[in-house]
Amino acid sequence: MSGDGLASATRFLVLALSVLYGLAAVIGLALLDFDTTRDIVLWLVLLSAGAALMLVGQLATPAGWLSAGLVSVGAAVGGLPLFWTLIVPIAVAAVIACSIALARRRASAPA
Repeated sequence: MSGDGLASATRFLVLALSVLYGLAAVIGLALLDFDTTRDIVLWLVLLSAGAALMLVGQLATPAGWLSAGLVSVGAAVGGLPLFWTLIVPIAVAAVIACSIALARRRASAPA
């Protein structure tokens, strides 16, 4: 995959996963039966923080290691409450791998 193709695919995956985390936070509050307030807070904090970190890493920081780190941490944090699904862990792994691959390309590219 070329650099532009990988960058656009990564951007799409990050934005899609961020939207998924936001929807999961809202839908989970409406449909899931939480036992304690702590569970509700953890659900919201992990999903919201994950989505926010990914969006900041993708949209607000220049491409590089900082961006890859923020996107990777955000994907992992947001994926924690949804680990029981099959698709989210795969999407998280893809986002992390693509982000790191882009950061490595930019680091090794001549200035």
